[in-house]
Amino acid sequence: MRNTDRLCMNCMNDNGGEQICPICGYDAETQNSADALPTRHWLAERYLVGRETDRNGEGITYIGWDNVDNTIVSIREYFPAGLAVRNADYTVSIAQEKEYSFNEGILEFLELSKKLYTLSDLPSLLPVIQVLECDGTAYRITKSISAIPLREFLLRNGGTLKWEQARPLFLPLITTLKSLHAAGIIHRGLSPETIMVGRDGKLRITGFCIRAARTSRSDMTAQLFPGFAAIEQYGFDQNTKDGPWTDTYGLAATLFRVLMGNPPVEANQRVTNDSMSIPAKLADTIPKYVLSALANALQILPGDRTSSMDEFRRDLMQSTGETATMERVAVTNKSKKPEKAKKGKDANKRYAAIAAFSTAGVLLLIALLLSMTVFKGGLFGSNESEDETSDNSLPSVVSVGTNDGTGNESRTERTYPVPNLLGKTYAEVANNIEYQDVFTFKITGKKFSTQYPRGTICEQTPAADTGAKKETEIQVVISLGSETVTVPQLAGLDETQAYIKLLETGFLKDNIEFISRYDETATPAAVLETDPANGAKVSLDDSIIVYINSYVEPEESSSNETFGSSSDTTPTP
Repeated sequence: MRNTDRLCMNCMNDNGGEQICPICGYDAETQNSADALPTRHWLAERYLVGRETDRNGEGITYIGWDNVDNTIVSIREYFPAGLAVRNADYTVSIAQEKEYSFNEGILEFLELSKKLYTLSDLPSLLPVIQVLECDGTAYRITKSISAIPLREFLLRNGGTLKWEQARPLFLPLITTLKSLHAAGIIHRGLSPETIMVGRDGKLRITGFCIRAARTSRSDMTAQLFPGFAAIEQYGFDQNTKDGPWTDTYGLAATLFRVLMGNPPVEANQRVTNDSMSIPAKLADTIPKYVLSALANALQILPGDRTSSMDEFRRDLMQSTGETATMERVAVTNKSKKPEKAKKGKDANKRYAAIAAFSTAGVLLLIALLLSMTVFKGGLFGSNESEDETSDNSLPSVVSVGTNDGTGNESRTERTYPVPNLLGKTYAEVANNIEYQDVFTFKITGKKFSTQYPRGTICEQTPAADTGAKKETEIQVVISLGSETVTVPQLAGLDETQAYIKLLETGFLKDNIEFISRYDETATPAAVLETDPANGAKVSLDDSIIVYINSYVEPEESSSNETFGSSSDTTPTP
């Protein structure tokens, strides 16, 4: 076991106990959602709960620390939205009248988790370390590795992959999914968000959930990934069941995104307008048998779709010899599947030999690409893509000549423009490959700043856009955010007096708001209260609302004023 007091609850690295983590920029004062487990909560006296990383209708995922194996883990908590209640002692209770749905879900969660535990040796899974039942709910503890979502990898590295690159990545997924299906596990959420790219260049499947969390019109809030969810997950027809063919659709849609740069049209839209085409310029770069395999696996109706991973794998391994030329492929919802390409034995043998020879090279290339652009220093790459454009790239090198006294330049000394680091986190800067090859970075201090958010760089030396030699150390100061102040006592002051008092305290004028409220028991036209309240500790750039009494005392009546006359008075009988 180790001392966990110095662990960052976002990256689980020893950061020396700093409030602002110099490795990832995380602020230790950041809190998880009110209904989640708090950071530094101990689970089963072994697992330290960190930042909440994800949630859906089934539950909440946290980064965690295994204090027995001294390793980073992922903690998945069964905490279905609307069905579970967090108690003051962080245990879980069942919401009123939701016992059946909660209990049905937790049994399925435990069954799924235990099956995954027995299948932990599958190559495209992250091993399950332990399944826990405690504190009124259940937990699945999974090994964590350095990885990013496939979507993130694509965005950072050009947007698409060629089939020759994608093939060795996706075929192991098919093998793993085949084993999962044989064990009765259907994922129902395959997408670039739930398939991760590891440091080793391999893909791994994450995001396992129970059926109700991936199917609309259930008691749980469904999480469907648009473009990757099959039509049977939308719940239009109760007689249309999900199965291995549901994962075939999700994996095919993910491969479609990898090769084409965009996901397929959402299945619920294709029901009424099923026209999904591929431009000829893309179709010409992808083997026709791969396009045919995608067309078969992306059929709308389950009965028309590729039904198993074995069948999908066979389709993807077809030779190109006898496949008809396609200028564009229209994937349409037909009663019969498109005719699949026939295998030529000689062509297949030749293709298999080439594929076997090239697979190791492709994996090595992907791993090298990851190490150079994605995982160098633990952060992501920054290549431009059609979806995102990086603003971190350094300008071209500047050459500066030096004179030897004869009027001739004796040598050329290169200097580099210093990038603008203000507003960026230290981790974003220090781990950027384009900066790393030129400069070094050092945190020299921290200070309050109303201009830059907490955890970002607010000062740098040398300044941006000046020239500096290679390996120059850029010193940076980290913002602590706005300095906190105590909300002053304003009750009883009029609006002008309150406004001046807040400005003197340091509040920004644009963040001061006056709202009228009627209270005839209080002083007219005076401050009733503030939000935040008097005495609260707030940042100077926080907004503050001042409630002013709109009650006005009525003028006193004159002595000759009456509210009626004797003629209006009813005599007493």
